[in-house]
Amino acid sequence: MENGNINNDQLLALLEKYSRHECTESELQWIRQWYEQLDVSGQQPHAQPGTPAAAALKAQGWETVLDAARVRRKPVYLRTWFRAAAAVLLIGGCSLLVWLRYQPAANIIQAGSAIVQQQLPDGTRIWLNRKSRLTCYPNDNRTVSLEGEAFFDVAQNAAKPFVIHTSRMDIRVLGTSFNVKAYTEDISSETLLVTGAVEITLKNNQQKLRLRPNEKIVLKSANTGSYQIKTNTVNNDSTYNDILWRDNKLVFNHETFEEIAAKMERWYGVRIHIQDASLKNLLFTAIFEQETIDQTLTALQLSAPFHYQINQHDIFITK
Repeated sequence: MENGNINNDQLLALLEKYSRHECTESELQWIRQWYEQLDVSGQQPHAQPGTPAAAALKAQGWETVLDAARVRRKPVYLRTWFRAAAAVLLIGGCSLLVWLRYQPAANIIQAGSAIVQQQLPDGTRIWLNRKSRLTCYPNDNRTVSLEGEAFFDVAQNAAKPFVIHTSRMDIRVLGTSFNVKAYTEDISSETLLVTGAVEITLKNNQQKLRLRPNEKIVLKSANTGSYQIKTNTVNNDSTYNDILWRDNKLVFNHETFEEIAAKMERWYGVRIHIQDASLKNLLFTAIFEQETIDQTLTALQLSAPFHYQINQHDIFITK
């Protein structure tokens, strides 16, 4: 079944079958492909294909389809509803429900050069790290999309899970506290569970994983879906190095120069150019709080041989 060869009536019939759990494997595969190809950038400019904002918009629209199907048990009612949906499903352009055009604008919380702390409408508290962006949707205060890093203390609601969409994974929780790092420019994405339980869905292959407290998933590549689950150790003051950024501390925990360069760029608002590839794999472990970028680099030189030159907002690292 080719996307371009299906008309509106055929799509409606297929959705009806889906709502009754009667689709064949090939039909399910077609629906998955159709969903992945939906382009919602026409609904909201920042929801470009592949971004967390686009994933959240698509999920929001799909939940509306499923909710309508669940409350209409008989096929005749389903048919009525899905026929009405024909007016808002544009097959040829693969765009999502037109009703999204008429919804209130999403609320976007952004952190620039400082950490932002805020309480969401459902009572969930969030800490947003530097250069991060959280998109909240007015019609669903338990669904957000994240670009960057945030710590969530999710309000309990057994009837409605809290969902975070990122570019590489989706996180589903009922009430818990955890840290998510999902900067699009970083090599890896991470989720650290502090309390409660979370379910992770990997975008690459739709694999579902559950984390226990003190566990962290590190997703190295969006293309391969390869990941590691690590057990984190708690410091003497019952905190994790991964969330010390909330206390305005810059932490490197056995990380490569390439990885910490990305952290320093966001932390200090600079651009770091590592000009010798052999330096990228140098490992560092350190905690900084009030140090300037010059002081931080000088301290790092004590554990590894390199030179640096600062030219306004550009820093050049050489052997």
